[in-house]
Amino acid sequence: MEAGSVDAYLARLGEWAGAEPESMLITPDEVSPPVRAFAYRGQFGEDTISGFTFGLSSVAHPDWEFGRPELFISMNSPRPDWVFAAGFVAAHYRGEKRFAAGDAFVLDAPISPEESDMSALLAFLVTDLDPEFTHLELPDRTINLIQLYPLHASEIPLLEAEGGAALLSATDVDFHDPARPPLSGPARR
Repeated sequence: MEAGSVDAYLARLGEWAGAEPESMLITPDEVSPPVRAFAYRGQFGEDTISGFTFGLSSVAHPDWEFGRPELFISMNSPRPDWVFAAGFVAAHYRGEKRFAAGDAFVLDAPISPEESDMSALLAFLVTDLDPEFTHLELPDRTINLIQLYPLHASEIPLLEAEGGAALLSATDVDFHDPARPPLSGPARR
């Protein structure tokens, strides 16, 4: 039923975007079920990129009772690196991590080294999409979208001390900006 679910998922994404995505196969050809990432350009302004994963929800996790996650990311950048990073995290940690609000994923290198030294992703509630769009009924599963927010590795201790909600509530911080400076003290609300 995987093919029918991918088609239904892409149809819903197409309704949102009004365009066809750029598709990226994240996992090697021999991995089944695969993880893909779908990128859309310009949905939140010129030189923005947004992306969704598909395949994270294809592998079960014991904590997923009322739906399965897929990831969403949106950045003020034209570079697909951000969407690829979401796909990488989904492929690398599926079946192992919960992908619940507050989970952090620290990568070994910057996500988009030409424009940023951010190398971590925080999973949290979706703030960039209509809440009704974040819950998708597919033929064989229910998807709950989770948004990824890129972080500097130096912000992980702050995240651990204050939590995701406090960190993302910091004023005067654009978490979509790949060039934003790292937060260094308590998140200002």
